[in-house]
Amino acid sequence: MEDLWLEHVPEDRLKELYDLYVQEWWTQSRQFDDVVKMISHSDIVLTRYSEDGCIIAFARVLTDFTFKAMIYDVIIAADHRGSGLGQAIVEKIFNHPLLSTVKSFELYCPERLIPFYEKLDFKRGTSVIMSRKR
Repeated sequence: MEDLWLEHVPEDRLKELYDLYVQEWWTQSRQFDDVVKMISHSDIVLTRYSEDGCIIAFARVLTDFTFKAMIYDVIIAADHRGSGLGQAIVEKIFNHPLLSTVKSFELYCPERLIPFYEKLDFKRGTSVIMSRKR
């Protein structure tokens, strides 16, 4: 592969991405068609491929392109964790040309990942996330 980073998921790679995606504790119950719909409605999608062409990292962003960009689903294949890909994908998002004027980048993460994101200059917010289930 010439460029190991892509800003879309080719249709013939959606199943491969789904297989990586549902490995995480928060994504395991998600259905293929819903994940495809989610990807198509995300403002920015980043995927990273290994030298042999396998998808090894994924993240997506929802944004207004001015004030806020919400980073979702930063996923690194288990056998590539600790290699710097998590930092690389977050930096790719932060430095993305379409996001150059965004004032605030935000994300959800479990307690155990707070130190990782703090190293990337994320700070704990003062607001509480509220949700309403359907």
